[in-house]
Amino acid sequence: MSATNVREKLAGSAAALFQRFGYARVSIRDITSSIDIPKGTFYNHFKSKEALASAILSQHFDALMEALVEALGQSGSETAGARLRRHFESIAPSTREPGVSPLQLISTLSAEGPALPFTLVLQIAEGVRLWNTKVAALISLAQAEGQINAEEDPDLLAALFINCWQGAMIRTKCDPSAECDCLRFALDRVLGASGGGAGGTSKPRR
Repeated sequence: MSATNVREKLAGSAAALFQRFGYARVSIRDITSSIDIPKGTFYNHFKSKEALASAILSQHFDALMEALVEALGQSGSETAGARLRRHFESIAPSTREPGVSPLQLISTLSAEGPALPFTLVLQIAEGVRLWNTKVAALISLAQAEGQINAEEDPDLLAALFINCWQGAMIRTKCDPSAECDCLRFALDRVLGASGGGAGGTSKPRR
């Protein structure tokens, strides 16, 4: 098995275990045993469990930011409001396939806050802040297009959507059948119930 494959298998094993059991309850031996490699091999690729968790978080946040940058740069027939709705509906718990979910993993680790190494706490906090900033930028575009009331604070709206999403993710860990109704309700209230997200009473931001 190549070094790249081993590193990817370690990351995949750790992500699945962290998502299911949390960071604190998973050992390096748990990670290596799940893919049948010697524990000593782990240190050829990562200096610690913390370094592995950090690498996984970086990969997941990078993928999230890439999707949002793409949404911000899109133009054409789809409105900014529709792109905003699509972003959150695509990551809602009920729409994700079973298995490892990058955002569910981030949510799981976030909930462990006090038990995490401080560097991971800072990394998660910064990643969520950047996510909030990108979502707020998309909201500002929707305001400029007249789909969201221009008097609303885009940063607060972004935080509202993200907090609704994170609460739903945590709830589904205990109740997988729970629906993400609070997030959809918030999106409908801000964008209107139509799929396109065009609000009839909103005025374009000047």
